[in-house]
Amino acid sequence: MTPWLHRRSLRFRLAAWYAAGGIVLLTTFSAVIYGFVAIRMAQPLDRQLRADQATVRARLSFAGDGTLLWDGRAPAPDKPGRWSDPWFEVWDAEGRLVQRQWPLDEARLEQTPFAPAAGWETLSVFNVAADLRLRVLSAPWDPPGREARWMIRVMRVHKPAADALSALMLILAVSLPVVVTLLVLVGYGMTRHWLRPLHDMVAEAERISADDLGRRLPVANPHDELGRLAGVFNDTLTRLEESFATLDRFAADASHELRTPLTTLRTVGEVALQRGRSVDEYREVIVSMLEEAQRLHSLVERLLRLARATGGTQEIRPVPVRLDQIVAECVAELSILAEDRGQHIALDVVECTATTDPILFRQALQNLVDNAIKFSPHNATIRIAIQVSVDACVVTVSDDGPGIAPELRRQVMDRFFRADSARSAGGFGLGLALTQAYMRILGGTLEYEAVQPQGSAFRLTLPRASMTSAISSEWHLVRQGSPKGAKTSQPRALP
Repeated sequence: MTPWLHRRSLRFRLAAWYAAGGIVLLTTFSAVIYGFVAIRMAQPLDRQLRADQATVRARLSFAGDGTLLWDGRAPAPDKPGRWSDPWFEVWDAEGRLVQRQWPLDEARLEQTPFAPAAGWETLSVFNVAADLRLRVLSAPWDPPGREARWMIRVMRVHKPAADALSALMLILAVSLPVVVTLLVLVGYGMTRHWLRPLHDMVAEAERISADDLGRRLPVANPHDELGRLAGVFNDTLTRLEESFATLDRFAADASHELRTPLTTLRTVGEVALQRGRSVDEYREVIVSMLEEAQRLHSLVERLLRLARATGGTQEIRPVPVRLDQIVAECVAELSILAEDRGQHIALDVVECTATTDPILFRQALQNLVDNAIKFSPHNATIRIAIQVSVDACVVTVSDDGPGIAPELRRQVMDRFFRADSARSAGGFGLGLALTQAYMRILGGTLEYEAVQPQGSAFRLTLPRASMTSAISSEWHLVRQGSPKGAKTSQPRALP
């Protein structure tokens, strides 16, 4: 593509290519039509000439004195031939005209045909008058009794075929520019009409900015290519708008959460420096500052984990793992926290194998169990169950906590979200967001369901690696030992 054409608009280039292709096709079509008609009109005349030549050869003879005879008689030199007889000429080996027979008055002709090329069969056209053209066939002839080769030329009027071909040429010459012009105009109009949605999309896209992500590209026809392209861009803009909104909320929430420990550190230090204090008092101040520093460190660590999980940089190593074993190990580690609060952990698990990253899945499960322990009242029961379906393993963690109000359930997995009833339990509100990010990386899901009359249930769902059979939780307890503070129930599988 030339640089000049490359700088033109897509609409102009489409119209140009459309017109160029149309011109080539129409020109080729016209040439084929003209050649076909010319051949078809000339072929009957050429066949007639060859028939005339055969007739002339059969009817020509020589007398004993060498005189040329026509039907056994010497033709009258000054008498024209009949219109019904073949028109012919006989030329000797030296290129001299021996005999010409046609019904034309040579005195009224502007010119007569010149001698043919000796030894060659040729087809040609002679203009003998302004309104008369002859198509002639010249061929070698070996007359009897002559050693040298003569030439016979037969002729017929070429005028009707010439007029038809001339008329056809005129029609093509006049109509071709008109058709090409209409082709260009129609092609430009069609491309302008069909590419109008693209022009509108470009105009609307130029108005979209980071401060105005609510705009969307117009969709004239959602079923064609441009409509589907606009739909994809609109979906991308929707996700981009949601990402910007989430980023703004995340920045605001993160700055708020970071401001609290930093303000506490500064306040404690300023108060400690207002007057002299004893060693024990300074020790208390330092301990308080270290607690806030540890809180700040924990918050930053969680933010970094969440950024890696949501940013696609978290490394995963999926292997076939037994989820029931991971549940048992996790309960064994966290049962001490539950025992301190007088809580019990009930297991209802079946054997299930899934291909996943055991470290990330264990971290996701620990977040849920830790939340259940943290938000459940004293002497409550925390239930952990594994259910198996045809293609998935579901790990459910249920508690008897205060639950989440219906109007807040859509925000339960947002970053820094904490219900009013849960603020006294501490934390940053990042556990569920981090768990959801882990499950998304692992190809699974995290779901929430309210428990009646109160409480919450969170489900971790992973695809199964293979078909397994159910076994009771006592089997785990026999092999690994019952976790302290945990009590078991009979296993249950999905119907």
